[in-house]
Amino acid sequence: MVSRRSHKQQAFAQLFILIGIIILLNILLSSFFKRIDLTADKRFTLSDSSIKLLNDLKDVVFVKVYLKGEMPPGFQRLSTATMELLDEFKAYGGNRIQYQFIDPVYGKSESEITAVLKDFSRKGLMPTNVQQNAGDQYSEKIVVPGAIIYFNGKETPVQLLETNPNEGAQTSLNNSIAHLEHNFSQGIQKLSLIQLTKIGFIQGHGEIKDSRLGDLLNSISGFYQWQWIDLAATVNISSEFTTVIIAKPTQKFSEKDKYKLDQYIMQGGKVLWMIEPLNADIDSLMHKSSFITLDFPLNLDDQLFRYGVRINPDLIMDLQCNPVPLLVNYESQKPNFKLFPCFYFPVFTPDNNHLIVQNTNGISARFVSSIDTVAAKGIKKTVLLHSSGNSRNVFTPWLVDFADLKNRPDPKKYNRKNLPSAVLLEGIFPSIFINRFTPEALKLMDDSLKKPFKSTSEPTKMIVISDGDIGTNEVNKEGTPMPLGYDRYTGEYFDNKTFLLNCIDYLCGYTQHINTRIKTVTLRLLDTSKVREQKVQWQLTNTILPVALISVFGLIFNFIRRRKYARS
Repeated sequence: MVSRRSHKQQAFAQLFILIGIIILLNILLSSFFKRIDLTADKRFTLSDSSIKLLNDLKDVVFVKVYLKGEMPPGFQRLSTATMELLDEFKAYGGNRIQYQFIDPVYGKSESEITAVLKDFSRKGLMPTNVQQNAGDQYSEKIVVPGAIIYFNGKETPVQLLETNPNEGAQTSLNNSIAHLEHNFSQGIQKLSLIQLTKIGFIQGHGEIKDSRLGDLLNSISGFYQWQWIDLAATVNISSEFTTVIIAKPTQKFSEKDKYKLDQYIMQGGKVLWMIEPLNADIDSLMHKSSFITLDFPLNLDDQLFRYGVRINPDLIMDLQCNPVPLLVNYESQKPNFKLFPCFYFPVFTPDNNHLIVQNTNGISARFVSSIDTVAAKGIKKTVLLHSSGNSRNVFTPWLVDFADLKNRPDPKKYNRKNLPSAVLLEGIFPSIFINRFTPEALKLMDDSLKKPFKSTSEPTKMIVISDGDIGTNEVNKEGTPMPLGYDRYTGEYFDNKTFLLNCIDYLCGYTQHINTRIKTVTLRLLDTSKVREQKVQWQLTNTILPVALISVFGLIFNFIRRRKYARS
C-alpha cells in the first residue's frame, strides 16, 4: 500500500512539475514573437517593408474581400491564399487589421445584382462570369475577384486576379497569389500617404506626351503626383520633384536646359533617361520597307559622358528578338503576311540579382543602342539590361531593310554578347559645367536661375536607358492605351511595366514596393487526368484509412492491456 501510495504521489508531483514548466514556458515565450515558415518558396513570409508598414499602423484597416461561396477551385485557392495573407497581416498588425469575406450576389435579385456589379466596376473591380461543371452539369456564377481596403476615411480597390492572355489559367492564378502581398501592402500604403511624391516629365524637346505613355502614367498615379515640366518655361527644376523622366526626346537640348538639368542633379535630384541617339522608329516603315538611320542632334553626349556613360551611335541586332509581320505573297488578291524575327527588336532577359531586375521576365525593346560605361570617380555603375550571347552592333549610317529579315541570319555575324542597354549610376556626380563659364557668365546664370552654382552633387542616382520606346504602350483604334509591354504582333506581354515601375520606385526610394512586387510562388500542379481517374480511390483512402488505423491501434492497445492486467 505504501509503495502504491508513493507511486501515486510521485506521479502527481511529476504532473504538477510538468504543468508548472508549461505555464512558465508560456509566460516566457509570450514576450517573444516569432513565426516560422517551412515552405520552400517562403510564401508565408512577409517582407520587412510590409512588416514595418503593419507595425506602424495608427488606426484600423478594414478589408472587404468579395470571394466567398461556391466557386471554381482556382477562385477557392485564391480566396484561401487571400485569407492566409490577411491572417499574416493580422499576426503583425493585431486588432488594427480586420477583414470580412462576402458573397456580393448571394440572395439578391437580378436588378440588385446588376446595380452591385455596376458599383464594383465604378470602383475599379472587374466582375467575371465563370462556368462550373460537375460531371455533365454546367452552371454559371458571377465572381468578383477583388477587395476594398478602408483606412483613414478613404478606400481603394484591390484587383486580386491578374490575367495575362499569353499565360495559362494556372500561371495567371499563381502570379495573382504571388502578388497578393504587394497589392494589399500598396493599397494600405496608398491610403496612409498624406502627400504624394512628385515626379516630373521633361518637355520641350519633342518628348512623348500623348497616350503612348498612358499606361505608365496610370500605373504611377496611385503613389506619385506627376506633371509636365517645360524646361524652356521653367526658371529651374524644383527640388520638390524627387525624380524627373526624359522620355524619347527628338530635338536638341540648349546649354541653358542642360544647365537646369545638371544643377537639378547637383541638388540631389534623380533622372530616368529614356533616350536614343538615332532616328530609327517603327513609324519610318509605315509606307516603305527600309530607311537609313541618322543621328539625333540631342546635344547630351558630353553631359552623359561626364556622369559616367556613353550612348553609342549604333543599333543592337539580336537573335533573341520579337517578330514582325512581313508581306510574303497574295492569296486570292488578299495580302498574306507572315511573322519573321526582327533582330532590331531585341528581348532582354535580365540575369543579375539587382533589386530592379530581380525576378523580371523578358523586356521588349525596339531600335536600341549600346551603352559604354566610362571612368567616373565615385560613381557606381550597374548594368541592368544587356543583349543576349548572340548579338551584334551596327553603326550609323545604316540601312534598315525589313526585306532582309526574310533571309536566314548568319550566326557567325552575331558574335557579340552582353551589349549594355540600361545602366544604373549611383554616387556623387561632377557638374558638366565646371570651368565651362567665365565668372561673369556663371553669375548671370546663377541670377537668372535663382540658385548658386554647385560643382558636385549630393549623393544621388540616375538610370540611363538607350531606348526611348521602352516605356511606351500600344494604342487601340479607339485611342485607348494598351497595357505597357503588350506586343500587337504576337499578343504577348513583356515585363516592361514592372521594369520601369521598379526603376521609378528605386530612384524615389520606395524599394519596399519592389520587394513585394518581385515575390514569386512556385507553381506545383496536380496531374488532372490522374485526379479524375483516382478520385474515388483517394477519397476512400482518406476517409477509411484513418478510421482503420485508429481501430487497429485500439484493438492492439486493449489486447496488450488485458494481457498485462490479467497476469497481475
